Amino acid sequence: MPARFRKKVSRLVVLDGVTNFPARRVKPAAVRIADWAGDLDKFAQRKIHLYPSVSDGAMRIHARNPRLTHAQAMHLATHGMKRNDDGSYSWKYDPYLRARAPYRLSLDDNIDLWSRIACPTLLVSASESFLPDPEKAGVMMHFKHAELARIVGAGHWLQHDRPDEVAGLIRKFLGVE
Repeated sequence: MPARFRKKVSRLVVLDGVTNFPARRVKPAAVRIADWAGDLDKFAQRKIHLYPSVSDGAMRIHARNPRLTHAQAMHLATHGMKRNDDGSYSWKYDPYLRARAPYRLSLDDNIDLWSRIACPTLLVSASESFLPDPEKAGVMMHFKHAELARIVGAGHWLQHDRPDEVAGLIRKFLGVE
């Protein structure tokens, strides 16, 4: 979006979301569409996991991200779960969003979009993320005015793992300390 609305975006912060997977090749469109349709069929058959309580959901999310405090896990579960008609709880999300869209961008497409971002950009990378580091992946050179900050000891959900550190970086970058 910043490339499209250049005059409306004066600064951009991206949390652990811009990278390049050097070995990945974009499959032909027919294969991507067939894979996507197969995924949709698979998700339509999937049973939604039910939890007896919000606390059980919090335990599940904490197991997925042990860096979360109990209070954070409870907050996420409280606001991220819904009560079902039978009294059980399930996560509020659209299971079809798990299917990879057939219109994935190629590396060249991403590079073209990144190079159009003219505003100062802060890329925040998490040291324990599953995503490759933007600098090591060669992404930084495609931005006109980007700087990289790394959050040590954080995973992909760095805003949950190190909220004060992330907020401090953003405030400093935006000049609102």
